[in-house]
Parts: sequence; structure tokens; C-alpha cells
Amino acid sequence: MKTRLIAPLKGQPVAHRNRHRREYAARPQKSLSAPLAGLVLLMVFCAASLHAEDTEPAPAPGGPGDIFTLRGQFRDLFVYYPVETYSLTGREKKLVSDLKRLRLSPELNFSERLIIHMDYDNEIISGSYLESPEFDELWRPSGYNDLLRMSWEPSYDDDLYYRTRIHRLYAKIAAGDFTVTVGRQLVRFGSGRLWNPLDVMNPISPTALEGAEEQKGIDALRVEYYLNATTELGLIVDQKRYRNRDSLDELSTENTNAVGRLKISLGGIELSGLGGRISHRATGGADISAIVLDGMLRGSLLYSDPEEGASFVQAGAGYEYNFAMGLYFLMEYFYNQNGLNFNGDLKNLYLENRAGAMNEEIFRGLSNQFLTYNRHYAALALGYDITALLRGDFFILYDFQGRGVFLNPSLTYNAFQNIDVSLAVMRAHVFSDAPEESDFAAFEKDVLVFASLVWYF
Repeated sequence: MKTRLIAPLKGQPVAHRNRHRREYAARPQKSLSAPLAGLVLLMVFCAASLHAEDTEPAPAPGGPGDIFTLRGQFRDLFVYYPVETYSLTGREKKLVSDLKRLRLSPELNFSERLIIHMDYDNEIISGSYLESPEFDELWRPSGYNDLLRMSWEPSYDDDLYYRTRIHRLYAKIAAGDFTVTVGRQLVRFGSGRLWNPLDVMNPISPTALEGAEEQKGIDALRVEYYLNATTELGLIVDQKRYRNRDSLDELSTENTNAVGRLKISLGGIELSGLGGRISHRATGGADISAIVLDGMLRGSLLYSDPEEGASFVQAGAGYEYNFAMGLYFLMEYFYNQNGLNFNGDLKNLYLENRAGAMNEEIFRGLSNQFLTYNRHYAALALGYDITALLRGDFFILYDFQGRGVFLNPSLTYNAFQNIDVSLAVMRAHVFSDAPEESDFAAFEKDVLVFASLVWYF
């Protein structure tokens, strides 16, 4: 579930990460079973690896014949964001937070016919605003109605927040022309770069704090059938709990999301279509991407008909090009007929959620869609490799009806072969004569500073 607006929520810092390179909230339920399950699975991985070494000498780590691999990363993510009105005091406050995440990623790979993968995280977050609505909104994503509860919070006070969780856990089986994936996974559809209307299973805002690889996955069954080299059929079934009840015996088909998808590649053109039922909405859409003048032209259209309320359309179009001189260029447009400023019922649900409320009605209304205040948006992104190790990116969004401009320049430096360091700032300006409230009003007076270090091992 993604309930964050494309624009940052008021008092909520967000950031983006290299959009052209990566295709890109209530609180988690506490559960002892998540970390224990992770440790048990890790021991199974290790046992399988040792058995393999006993029966046949293993190749060098990371080699093509490895049955067991263990990789990981360490991430330090720092965010500084001053706000005019802090919820606990009503006064100005500098919101400072620092995330330290250690991720272990064990994987079993049996000749690519069976792959079992897990990303297991340990996270420590410190800062100046723990145990506040602002902190919870940014750092504690919703676990409401999740089928599998894979997060545990051993410690949370005004000094330190410690969380351990299984970020991904899935098994993938390949049998002939069929591939079956089951478990906590990331499911993304559509070709859009910044906005992606068909990305209804795991929608993510272009101003999200981290990229798609850090987007919360879904507990789903995914079946793919490859008719030939150019045609693919897929089916996704994503089961949710009902009213966040503890017992799995009380699951209801009312909260079953199911989507079918057809994808065809014809030379330099790729066509796809999907249809199904998601969050109590009948949904259908199409996507096209084609090579035009050595660049990539994309377009998407999604139609949704909820069980309650009016039907709506979301659409996007864009063009990207890599110049010979090394400059990357992206231009994109997004249309959302269901903008909050034009749907009073949806806006009320959103405001209730921001106030800390969550129930079945709010969950159904906000899940599996892009939430924006307005209807018309445009974006421009530029990227350039200043040196072999240093890259600069510039990202701008424009909200037509809210007359807000959002700016985000950033630098990324490859300090060592497996260490990246990045720095970004965010700022916005909203024109005073805007007819509607803008998504970017929270950034009009203050600058957000975002810095990160990532070490892959």
C-alpha cells in the first residue's frame, strides 16, 4: 500500500534517487515470527550450502555454479528538514534523522530452476523528533492488512528506534515456459519513469525518500507464461487481510487483488495491457513504449471503476533521450482525474489517515493508486556524468493547478568500487495566485538536505 502523495506531505521530508537509472502510511504490526522466521531461513540456507560443499566442491564465491550466495549492503541515510509548525509543540523545529540499515541477502539458486531469495534488514534510526507523528509518517510505513507480518520493533523511544524486518522473501520456480514466484516481492508494471499509472500493485511517488528497490513489496503469487520470444502472459494474485484481523482463518475474498497482463514486443515497440480487480476497483489499462528518433517514447492509460464513487482515469506520457555528449534528458506529463482537490470523499480519507487513523474504509480508498492534490503535472529531468566517478542530476516538477514548482538537484560520487555517496537538496515555490492547493507547499519556505552512503558487499 502506498498512501504518500506525489508531493511531500506537509512536514514530511522526501527525496528521489536517480530516476533514469532505476524504475522505481498506520504502522507495522509487531510480530516475533518475522525475525525468527528470517533466522530459521538463514540457517536453512547455510545448511544447504554446507551440504553442497560436502557432496561437490563449490566454485569461487559469486561464480556461476554457486548454489548459495550471501550478499548485502550497509546504508546510512541522513535527512535534515526544518518545519514551521512541529506537531508536538506548535513551534519551529529542525527535524533531523539518520537511518543506519544493515541488509543481508542470502540466496539459494538451483540452476535457476528454483531460486529462494531473502533481504533481511536491521535498522537503527536516531533523530530529534522520535515518537512524533512526523517521524512515524516518514519512517514507519503501514502494515495494515498485510498478509504476512514481517516487521518487529524491539525498541522505540525518544532517543532510538530499532526495527528488524524481512524486506523481501520469495521463491521463484521455472518450469518450461512457466515461471511462478510466491512470497513478499516487488511487482511493477508500466514503462513510465517518474509517474507510472499502470504500477498499481506497488505505486511509488517520484519524490519518494528511496527508490523502487526500497519500496515495500506485496505478499503475492505471480505466474508468468511465455508463449514465445515476444509474448508474455501474467497473473498476479495479492491477498490482503480483512480489517487487519490477526487470524488468517478470517481472510476474505473481498480483499483479494487479482490482475491479468499481456505483454507483446514487436521490434522497437512494446505493448502491454492489464485488467483485474484491485482495492475494490475494477481496473483496466494499456501501455506502449517505442523507439522514436533514437529516444524512447512512452504512454500509459489506466481506467478505474470503484465499487463506491465515480470512475476515474490516470494517464502519463514521456520521452527520454541520451545525447552523444553524455547528457540524459527526460520529459514527462501526468494526468490524475482523481486528484484530492476534486474528490472530497477521497481527501477526507487522506486527511484522516494523516491524523493517524486507519480502518478498512481508509485502506480501500487510498491503496493501490497515485494520490495527488491536482490533476495536471509535468516533469523535466537532466543527468550528466561530470567525471567517471561523479554524476549530477537535476529534477523539476510542475503542478499546473496548484502552480507549484519543485526542484531537486543532486550529486552522486562513486567513492570506491562498491561505495556510493550522494547529496541532494529540495526546494519548492508556489505562486500566490494558484487556484488550488499545491502538492509542494510544504517545501516553499524550507530546504531539505538529503545525504546517503551505501556500501555493497
